[in-house]
Amino acid sequence: MNNLVMFCCSHSPVSRPEILYRPQGGGYRRTAFSLLEVVIALGLITVGIVGVLAVFPTALQTAHSAQDETRAAHIAQSVFGSLVAGAPSQFSAVLLPPTPVSIDLTASHPSPTPSALYADNYGTLTSSATDAAYAIFIYTNNAPPGFTTVPPTANQVTVRVAWPANAPAANQTFRDYVRIISKY
Repeated sequence: MNNLVMFCCSHSPVSRPEILYRPQGGGYRRTAFSLLEVVIALGLITVGIVGVLAVFPTALQTAHSAQDETRAAHIAQSVFGSLVAGAPSQFSAVLLPPTPVSIDLTASHPSPTPSALYADNYGTLTSSATDAAYAIFIYTNNAPPGFTTVPPTANQVTVRVAWPANAPAANQTFRDYVRIISKY
């Protein structure tokens, strides 16, 4: 209590003296934030939160795009698997289960196969476009480079997976996957 001065207040009639402690050199001082400091702090917090929230739409779009890219590769691999499995026994009419679509690997189709294939959001093949998320087009070339046998025993197959399935071609995103499928 070296730096505090004790004094008695006698300006009010009380039975015993009130003892007040006051720092030397002045009145009472409270330590608190001013209104200006609070407004600046809230402004900085708001800018930070808005900056973090601005990243969310971009992150969601990137995640959705990555999901579509992954699912397109999965669908193409599924189609190639069906074609490879059926090629040794039915090279001229390979079925793509669970659809009734068959692909002739002895012919060349510079344009997509007439039967359109579709896949739902889980990658399941279907021939109906009603609930489809992906459209699948299959191109074949019965004379791939390096294979000269007649009749053809190999075919270069291009599977194009496009999404969204029901959008005009100009508004679709697509990926092409190419594989040579042999009869033997």
